[in-house]
Amino acid sequence: MIHFGGPRPPMPPQHPPMRPPRQPMHPPQVPMQRPRQQSPGQNILNQFRDTDGNIDIDKITTTAQQVGQLYGQVSPLITKFMKR
Repeated sequence: MIHFGGPRPPMPPQHPPMRPPRQPMHPPQVPMQRPRQQSPGQNILNQFRDTDGNIDIDKITTTAQQVGQLYGQVSPLITKFMKR
């Protein structure tokens, strides 16, 4: 390219930019250990433990209030839907 006067425009790169290597379609299989089975009630109860492992009554109370509020909001909609 011939350019007369003024600053020269930047030169295009000599080689196209390299693409990152493609990831394999399926990652290598890693043997998984099965977690120890817990009863469903025990698993739910673990969600209400504090960092020390004690049951957090405030968490249980707050969650129960939220469930009650949700039921109060959704119940009329379900009732209306069931009547149709």
